[in-house]
Amino acid sequence: MKVIFLDIDGVLNSARFDREKEDPEQNIDVSRLVFLKELIDKTGALVVLSSTWRKNWDKKEGGIGEKGKKMVDTFKSEGIEIYDKTGSLSYVERSEEIKIWLSEHPDVEKFVIFDDEFFRWGDLSDNLVHIKNGIGRGLDREHIEKAMEILK
Repeated sequence: MKVIFLDIDGVLNSARFDREKEDPEQNIDVSRLVFLKELIDKTGALVVLSSTWRKNWDKKEGGIGEKGKKMVDTFKSEGIEIYDKTGSLSYVERSEEIKIWLSEHPDVEKFVIFDDEFFRWGDLSDNLVHIKNGIGRGLDREHIEKAMEILK
């Protein structure tokens, strides 16, 4: 199994998107989902939410609350489904949450992490594709090419 650990803020949106968006209620830049969908189609990878947005999603319910349902609907509009989410352990960093998820899923062969934050990634650094939120528009072609190298 191949997995994409996905942050949302800074990855599927950006400061630039926030300034330019027409719908103030839209928090995901659909133009960034096109790149994510391409990666999924080419690698067969599954999406695991590592973003704080995971609190708005539940596998059984397909979304929790209005924000979660809107996120799921936005993903589905581009043919993307969420497979799972990392646990929410407030006392550890995101990198540790990902390590715990990986330890519970030994069938993961390869994985990539999309994030705009600098956590203590340590031995996960080789799997990180860092998105520079303040500079660009979030996820783009360059990031997808790097992710494909990691997942191949």
